[in-house]
Amino acid sequence: MAEKGVVINIKKNLAVVKMTRQEACAKCKACIAGMEEKDMFIEAENACGAQVNDWVEVEIAPDGFINAVLIMYGIPFVAFMIGVGLGYLIGGMQSAVNKELVSFFGGIFCTFIAFLWIKSQEKRWESKKYRPVAVRLTTPATE
Repeated sequence: MAEKGVVINIKKNLAVVKMTRQEACAKCKACIAGMEEKDMFIEAENACGAQVNDWVEVEIAPDGFINAVLIMYGIPFVAFMIGVGLGYLIGGMQSAVNKELVSFFGGIFCTFIAFLWIKSQEKRWESKKYRPVAVRLTTPATE
């Protein structure tokens, strides 16, 4: 589903689009962004040649959205679980250490490593599949 927004800036081949957060997002409250202001700003590929103050429809490929969610949440979760498991095994071998504490820090360490790896792969994943795209010019959104 395409969302409407107004272009407020152009950076190379990217359009910075100001969009109004949808009502469903505001009710979710899963993140701090849902609790605060109603406007959000995203960078989208400028596939329609939009200029500043043009209204555009922004889309993201459905499979790209799922893949992006898996990359940002799935990989760190799996890394955390591996770290907890390894920490529990390593902590269990030592009688002088608290194995729960070792497993907790093992999980945190592996999660940190996973985020560093994701950051290092950013150029690889920087494509239209994972990035929103301003696909067409449109009329202003109605409230």
